[in-house]
Amino acid sequence: MVKKEQTTMYKFAIGFAWMVITFWGCTNDINDLGKDLLPVGDLIRVGEVTEKANIRAYTLTDEKQRTDEPTHNLLGTFNDPIFGKTTADFACQLRIGAYPKTIKTDIIDSMIFYINYKEFYGDTITPQKIKIYELASDLSVTNKYYQDVDLKALAKTEVLAEYTHIPKLKLDSLSNKYGSTKASPKDTVIQQLAIKMGPSLIQKLVTADSLTLSSNEAFLQHLKGLYVEVSDLNQGGTIMKTFPLGMKLYSHNAKDTLVTYFSVTSNSAVVSRFSHDYSQTPFFANLDQTETMDSLIYLQTTGGLRTKIMIPNLGSWSDSTNYAINKAELIFQVDTTVTDVKLYPPPSQLVFSAIGYDEEEKKETEYLPSDVAFSSAYYGGTYNSKDKTYRFNIAKHMQEVVDKKKGKENLGFYLSTAFRSATFSRTVLKGATSKTGIRLEITYSKLK
Repeated sequence: MVKKEQTTMYKFAIGFAWMVITFWGCTNDINDLGKDLLPVGDLIRVGEVTEKANIRAYTLTDEKQRTDEPTHNLLGTFNDPIFGKTTADFACQLRIGAYPKTIKTDIIDSMIFYINYKEFYGDTITPQKIKIYELASDLSVTNKYYQDVDLKALAKTEVLAEYTHIPKLKLDSLSNKYGSTKASPKDTVIQQLAIKMGPSLIQKLVTADSLTLSSNEAFLQHLKGLYVEVSDLNQGGTIMKTFPLGMKLYSHNAKDTLVTYFSVTSNSAVVSRFSHDYSQTPFFANLDQTETMDSLIYLQTTGGLRTKIMIPNLGSWSDSTNYAINKAELIFQVDTTVTDVKLYPPPSQLVFSAIGYDEEEKKETEYLPSDVAFSSAYYGGTYNSKDKTYRFNIAKHMQEVVDKKKGKENLGFYLSTAFRSATFSRTVLKGATSKTGIRLEITYSKLK
């Protein structure tokens, strides 16, 4: 029985090998198979087009970003050699987790405000002075706040604490586990600022009565929150991604050492402020105008800069319904001549959105191309460190423009950074008038 099965398998192997050799020896292109079954008028022609000359790009001030309840709070002043000065600070509420133990009779040792940070953008040599103030006005968890909120106007004038800080970079490993190398180290250790608070705030909390400390609602009327500010700098500096934790009041008595917590929690209102000064930048003369194009375009988080892209002939094939867009890849090249991408890493993700128009509101709108629905990998926009590009696939959106789908008119696009309120980064891209330019590579099929 075994011998019979072996003979059968042997015959099958010989037959299969002969079939492979026979088909391998055929000279017909696999793409020609079935063509003789189609009418001549239905043959499909595949073509490729690279659009470059008609693309237009302009650097604009980004729209104001909402800064309430961000995932991280940015803090610092940074004088960028290309993008000018950016300043970021924040305000936050403090909450009590439980009714505090009696501290009136304790001996107060200190009160420390803790801020964690892990990433920063800038240098590690310029000291920055941090100042902390008590808020005079309420913050609200339900209110919307934007980057131009005047947090200092919401605070009292007395400085509760001052702290001079130089950011540190500490690596816990150069192993592949963190994707870290000597050439491109990754900061995997969370650093911490421990800022000693002054006696006036300690006195305010120690003398609070039991009713004030009985609930967070009552406590927030007593201490509305803190404003954390950084001093101005004319050169250098750093923007840090921070996690404010809150304060610990350390005290002791004859029996115990005590810690009372005043925490920044998920229920605390936390608001960031960003400001930018582009007056000394090389692109300032062309900023926010759509008449003269620069050879470079500029993008920045924190409500800084975005780019308006116009592709006038995107729907120029709309006179025919026989076009099928197979692929439409828009390619942006990072300029590595004017900026050092190792010293100033580009954003990990960009966002390419289409411009619409609301007939009822009579105003411009913004939406993501339909290609996003396939997958984020298909849509693209991530930074490719090998060829220094960002690539977007907008094939479905272009097909909708070609087909004159309602609401998909070709009104232009915006290119901006992702995570604009919670991270700091920027990049310089080749503009439409540069030699490299902005490229739209299209592969299409057309029925004859």
